[in-house]
Parts: sequence; C-alpha cells; structure tokens
Amino acid sequence: MKTILKLTCFLLFTIQVSCQVTQIKPLNYTDIESNGDYRKDLDGILPFWVGTWKGTVNNREYTFQFTKFTQHLTTFSSGRYFYLDELKAKFKVVDLSTNQVLYDDLNVTEFEDYKIWLLGNMGEEYFYAFYDTEVNCYNSVKFALIKSVDNPNQIAYKDFKYDESIYLECPYETQADIPMFLPKTNLVLIRQ
Repeated sequence: MKTILKLTCFLLFTIQVSCQVTQIKPLNYTDIESNGDYRKDLDGILPFWVGTWKGTVNNREYTFQFTKFTQHLTTFSSGRYFYLDELKAKFKVVDLSTNQVLYDDLNVTEFEDYKIWLLGNMGEEYFYAFYDTEVNCYNSVKFALIKSVDNPNQIAYKDFKYDESIYLECPYETQADIPMFLPKTNLVLIRQ
C-alpha cells in the first residue's frame, strides 16, 4: 500500500512539474502567449559563446566569461511569467603596463549579478548590453560581437555605444565621467 501511495505521489508531482511549461518556442520568438511558455535555444546558438574569451587593446587585456542559463524563470509584477534560455557574461580588465587589475567580476555566480546580457542577433552579429549597478548610476552600454567566418575560435568586439539615459541622481556630471571598463574600441577576442 505504501508503495502505491508513493508511486501516486510521484506521478502527481511529475504531472504538475511537466504542466508548468505551457509551450516551447524558439529563442528568437518574441511573443509570449501564455504563462509558462519556454523560449528554448532550439537552434543551439548559445553553446558557441559559452566559455572564456580574451583580447588585448590599448595595453589592456580583457577576459570575458560567458555562461548559459537554461530554462531561467522570468517573472513580472503583473503575475505573468515565462522561461528562457539566456546567455550572460562577466569580465576582467588588466592594465598590462602595471599588471594592475582594473575591474574584475569573474567571481560572480548568481544570475542577477551578471552585468552583460545577450539581447539578440542578426545573422552572425550578436548584440549585448551591459547594465551597471547603482554605484555607477545604472550606466548602460551596448556592443556587438561577431563570429569570425574563417576562425571559429575568434570573435570581433565592436560598436561600443552608451545608452542615452542615466540614473537621475547620478553624482557624475556626464555619462562619460562614470567609470566604464568595457573596451570602447574594437578588438578581437580569442577562445581560451
């Protein structure tokens, strides 16, 4: 009898868990029709980026680490929710002339603490956003990463651009005065 009761409970739990996801949609699908929809990386786009990439420009070494978060729950204050495969990144900057670490958030492990997010793509060009913390006035920028046609272990970083809005109570006079450690010039990143 205990075995039947345990089996019934397990079956009900399994049915409940499987019912949480309403429909699976491709990652680039923009309309969420009902609660529980899952925008899944059906085309296998995200694994290419996962890992560590390094590049050097203006005597600074940049290290980016990309992480894939599978079936991450996204909720809204209205009660709506959906699941999404997401790609986020963290980075480190070293001044090669002094060997001084200028910026390092590679120890970040929690989803919410990652500051770089994949926004989307057009062909081989992928668009990313960086969202800073309140200390730096929630400063935000966008940039692009482009897969190399000739070398699968190489990507181009380009098109650094500040978002035009900043936090209203910012102690800095201009957005350019806010500390920013992402490269502002183009560079090539190599898979490590």
